[in-house]
Amino acid sequence: MIITMAKRSRLALLPLAAGLCAAFPAQAAWDFTPTAIARGTYSDNVALAPDERAEGGFVLQLTPGFQLLNRSQRFDFSLDYALNLYQYAGGRPNSAKRHSQDLNSRLKARLVEEMLFLDAQAGIHQQATSAFGPLQAGNGYAGTNRNEVRSYRVSPYLVHRFGAFANGELRYSHDSLSTDNVGMRRSDGNTLSGQLSSGPTFRRFSWDASMMRAVIDEELPVPGGANRSQTTSSKAANVNLRYAATQQLNVGVFGGYDDYDYSGLGGAQSGAAYGANLQWTPSARTSVQASAGHRFYGPSYSLALQHRSRGTVWNVVYSDSVSSSRSQFLLPQAIDTAAMLDNLFRAQIPDPLLRAAAVQAYIQSAGLPPSLATSVNFLSNRYSLQKQLNASVAWQLARTTSTLSVFKNKRQMLSSQQVDSALLGSSLLSLNDNTEQTGAMASISYRPGAQTVASLIGNAMNIKSLSDARTSQHRDLRFNLSRTYSSRTSGILELRHVKGSSGVGGQQYTENAVAATLTTKF
Repeated sequence: MIITMAKRSRLALLPLAAGLCAAFPAQAAWDFTPTAIARGTYSDNVALAPDERAEGGFVLQLTPGFQLLNRSQRFDFSLDYALNLYQYAGGRPNSAKRHSQDLNSRLKARLVEEMLFLDAQAGIHQQATSAFGPLQAGNGYAGTNRNEVRSYRVSPYLVHRFGAFANGELRYSHDSLSTDNVGMRRSDGNTLSGQLSSGPTFRRFSWDASMMRAVIDEELPVPGGANRSQTTSSKAANVNLRYAATQQLNVGVFGGYDDYDYSGLGGAQSGAAYGANLQWTPSARTSVQASAGHRFYGPSYSLALQHRSRGTVWNVVYSDSVSSSRSQFLLPQAIDTAAMLDNLFRAQIPDPLLRAAAVQAYIQSAGLPPSLATSVNFLSNRYSLQKQLNASVAWQLARTTSTLSVFKNKRQMLSSQQVDSALLGSSLLSLNDNTEQTGAMASISYRPGAQTVASLIGNAMNIKSLSDARTSQHRDLRFNLSRTYSSRTSGILELRHVKGSSGVGGQQYTENAVAATLTTKF
């Protein structure tokens, strides 16, 4: 199995390797940092099983990994990989994992100055199968309701300036997604898009026009163990007209057309798009973008508010769109913890590279998750109308850094439930039909000294089906005490309490755990 996983990892990295061969000169400076993590955990419910079947025990985790960086004016490349190996005292409980892996890699390159560019990314991570099952919080070894998701995306694009009249961009993207769940095999996407925007000739009035065409080929399982191919597609065209009322305020209107081709439920899959928008930037620290209009699925709104003061950062984001689990795996919409803290530390650390290093060190020492509170992107082969609101605030005092984030997500499925038959089974086909998720996360980190951080992190989530009476809840509370022993060695002691209920069967699960971690960079 490990050999198979390694082969899949190498395949996911092939597009990045091709981009690197074309992009990087021989003298480019590489920074290779091997890492090793040892963690010992005692848990009274290792596999997050229902309370009546809970099995406790000790878990030893060894995680070899590495980080590879190359940053210059023309290239920005990062790759983080970790292989998690688990050993259980007294035997492995049912549904507990032997191993898992995580990969996060990104590349941005200027191949030809002011003309040809390349974006690429590859990832491997562990993902909840269903929003109605047990959700992990610091427990990486529980295999219940968890699958591995592998993805990559390669996107070369051309830019061109048509004098002072307009700026153009032509982009091609190829992406691929696969999981180890038989109900969601593999899919490959190809997207061609173009954009033309007004140049400096236009001052008060400006404009932009865009077109996009995407085709996705999927392998869907059918009864008997075979696979069948399904092709879905989408295309869109849009024109924006804007007027600069003042230096801080732009107002505008937009119009276009959206067209989706998938196995639908009988409703509209295409139609005109139109509306109005505004952008208000009263200062360098505050910006508001909002739109209101109509698309083929009904009224459509968006909002993006950002505000930054010396000690606080605020974010509010709302959007509605036709989406899928696949698209959200490839382009996550969660508020990134690193981006939030980067804005928070901006006043203290002006240099962007030093600030990025400080942010990553703080996230690791405080035990913060990579993203703030957000909905569970469960596995599904279906298209949905998704409406999501995320709001978050972070603030910093002399010795404490705190975050608070809330979200609300509503999904209304637009395509046929039959494409999820192998994923859910015939008795649960309506499980993902229409769902609503709400949740909140709060954290406070206190630094009593230069080398020590104490953190308390709480998370709460409610999930309900709008098609039947199924509900699910999840609560977790973690206390972390971390200590930096040197520039390359750190340790964390964690106390964890997890409690929740499953929407399938209504079973309760509880976990209490204590873990000690030692991390070393070589």
